[in-house]
Amino acid sequence: MGAHVFIADSETFPILRDNGFLAVYREDQTRDLWEKTRADILADLCCLRIGDRIFFYETNRGFHGIYRVRSLPFTDETRFGSVGADAPYRVLIEPLHYFPNPVSELRVLGLKNSANELRSLFYKKALQRGKAITHLFPEEERKLTELLLKANDGEAKLAVSLYEPHDKPPITFDLEPSENGEVKYEKILEGWLMQHIDKPEFKCDLFLRDLNDIETFANYVPTNIAGGNIDVIVYHKRAMNGVEMRYKISVIELKKGKIDESAVIEIEEYVKWAGEHLANNDVEMVQPVLIGKKVNERAIARCKCYGISGRKPILIEYAILPNYQISFSRKDY
Repeated sequence: MGAHVFIADSETFPILRDNGFLAVYREDQTRDLWEKTRADILADLCCLRIGDRIFFYETNRGFHGIYRVRSLPFTDETRFGSVGADAPYRVLIEPLHYFPNPVSELRVLGLKNSANELRSLFYKKALQRGKAITHLFPEEERKLTELLLKANDGEAKLAVSLYEPHDKPPITFDLEPSENGEVKYEKILEGWLMQHIDKPEFKCDLFLRDLNDIETFANYVPTNIAGGNIDVIVYHKRAMNGVEMRYKISVIELKKGKIDESAVIEIEEYVKWAGEHLANNDVEMVQPVLIGKKVNERAIARCKCYGISGRKPILIEYAILPNYQISFSRKDY
């Protein structure tokens, strides 16, 4: 469904490559807000699906590819060289198209149009974000694949010994509600949504409609080098007369508490940005979605006079169920 760049260094890259897994380091539980940090780490990891493509970025060397995801995220502390119990958040991978020569960072980010053609990587570099995973949109994946092809005369064989853990305990998020029924941190809501966004039983079709039309999705998408971010973006496509066509881009803003007028104003700006930068200036493709604990009347009033496009904001309220799952309900207006 998607493509992602995973950061490794010269020591860990061959370990991960040759044993067939990704590993993300555990949060530092001695620091303040470590639970929020954990949710942030796992939200990125939970965007991965079986069949997704992985590119490695080896620090100070360049981009490698291409690998295929072969498991959902899980926890395991099996040691491989320097990768051990301090990196327990894992995903299994295997070579898909192995190119022996990496593409340098200068080659990828030094192109004239890098800021547009490889926006996710360019902004990650500009913002100096320390995240292990960067999600790529389809056009970015094609460009990075093209650069790898140009740097290599063809694919090569890679001898690997794929790691197969006995158990794969799944990643979970702490959905213990606060006194007012909210998630403890917005990042927990984001992570849970990334884990379940394409699963019909969790009713995300209330705001995404046909889940089979999901082309790809990403969380925490940068909009500018000043640090603005969209919580979630979803691309939708459908095959018509044998041709796959992208017909909608959903822009999702998450609030752990109430959705008020300021939240609607915020997503209006994101819709304008997505229309220009992701939808080739076709703002009618962009569907705004707001998800929060409650929607207040001022937010509804602002939505009623929304005039950016014909796609008025979809308002969704969440609730934490007794079995520690999340349910959604749509707020019509």
